[in-house]
Formats: sequence, C-alpha cells, structure tokens
Amino acid sequence: MPTAPYVAMAGQRSATMSMLNAALAALLCLIMIGNNHAAPGEFGVVLLHAKWGAPQRLETLARDLEKQGYLVSIPEMAWSGERMYDIDYAAALQEIEKHGNALRARGAKRVIVAGQSLGANAAVAYASSGRSVDGLVLLSPGHFPESGMGKRLNPSIERARSLMAANKGSQLATFEDINQGQIRVVRTTARNYFSYFDPEGLGAMTRNIRKLPKPLPLMLVIGSDDPFLPESRAMFDSAPSSPASRYLVLDGDHFSVPGAVSGELLKWLGTLANKGVMPASR
Repeated sequence: MPTAPYVAMAGQRSATMSMLNAALAALLCLIMIGNNHAAPGEFGVVLLHAKWGAPQRLETLARDLEKQGYLVSIPEMAWSGERMYDIDYAAALQEIEKHGNALRARGAKRVIVAGQSLGANAAVAYASSGRSVDGLVLLSPGHFPESGMGKRLNPSIERARSLMAANKGSQLATFEDINQGQIRVVRTTARNYFSYFDPEGLGAMTRNIRKLPKPLPLMLVIGSDDPFLPESRAMFDSAPSSPASRYLVLDGDHFSVPGAVSGELLKWLGTLANKGVMPASR
C-alpha cells in the first residue's frame, strides 16, 4: 500500500498537469484571438471621389482613417472635374485595381474599396466584375443609368450608341451628363461616354450589386435628404448577405455624408478587424 508521501507527490503531479493544461488552453485561445485580429495597418482603403469631384474633397476622411493606422489611397478618377471621362469604365476599374495593389505592396492584407456617389457606383462595378476586394463602402450611392437618370439622358446615350454602331466610337463628341439635377455638357468619345451610361453596363449599380460573386462586408451610408434614400435599403438588401454588412442613414444630403461618416466608418472597420470576419482575398 502506497505511503502517505507518495500519495501527496502524485497529487502534486496531478495538480501541476492540470495547471499546465489550463495554461496551454489559454495560450491556444490567445493565439486564435490573435489570428482573428487584424491591425489597422493591415487594412487598405481606396477612396473614390464623386462625379465631377476631386480627391481633395475626401482628404479629411482620408486623414481620419490614416490617424488610426489605416493605409489610404485617394486617386483622381476618370469622372473628376478635370478628366471628365477621358478613359472608359473598364479602364477606370483597372486604375482602381492598380491602387489596391499598391496598398497591398505597402503591407495591406485586406483592401476595402469605398466611394461617394459615382465613386460608390465604381466600387460596386469593381467588385461585381470579380476583382480582388475584401469589402465595400458606399457613401451616397449615385449614377443610375438603368433608371431615371438614364431616361433623362436617353438622347445622349442613344447618340453614343449610334456613333459606335457606325464605327465612330473613338470620335470626340459632346454629350449631356447630370449630377443631382445639375446638367453639364461633357466632351469625350462615344465609346467612353457609353461605357458609363449604358443602362445594362458597368454603371447599372442596382443590377450589378446583385451580381457580386460572393458575400462581402458592405457598409451603405446615405443622407436623410438624399433623393435615393427611398430605394437605398432595397439595393442594400439585394446584395449577397454578409453578417458584417451595415446600412446607415445620417442627417444630411447627398454631398454631406463624407464629412460626417468618419466615426461610424471607423467603428465598422474596427468591428471587421476585431472579429476577424474578413479572410484576406487572394
């Protein structure tokens, strides 16, 4: 029969093994949590300005993101007030891809494409075309050639279509554009113009958002006085569902959202990082 000291030593060994097992379990939990946590510097955000706009109009939002460690790119896109559709929509998406790749080269493991108005339209076009992206932010989404805007601009759209059919797609011409009720005449090629305004093409956002190849974390933010507000929720709900997606209405109009969204956007990005709901795209 074992002596009392032997029994005591066996008990001590058992207690020691229990403590070691508990420590190992805690360490494994910490490793798993660490693997699911992404630092802000592992996130890159491509910010796309609105129609007739410029990168400078998103600089405040970009600085707010950069202060928290996020990597940010704010390129001047083909629909800026200076460029005015100098390349077609497919080429513009290639530019977005270039800026996303540059963020990855700087250390971003996940890239979010965010845009205002036509910039939001481009974010959807980019993702629905199957390019590598880890999340979308749509601020005051705009530019709807498949609906009312397309009807208003139908004479210009059809003239561009006719020029292309006559093998004059590379010919410069003037066409109408519209931005929140303001009409502007733009000079570009028929092919470039039609690529943005084709009711069944890359710019048809309410259709293309349903074609996203996989569920993506999606944040849609719209102003309470934005004309698209009544239809915005239906568009948001039509995207492939992700548990990380969020729909938000802020006080303001179509143009004010980028100046008011920083806090909510940072919360959302922080949620993605902390919960690890975004496996990095390949």
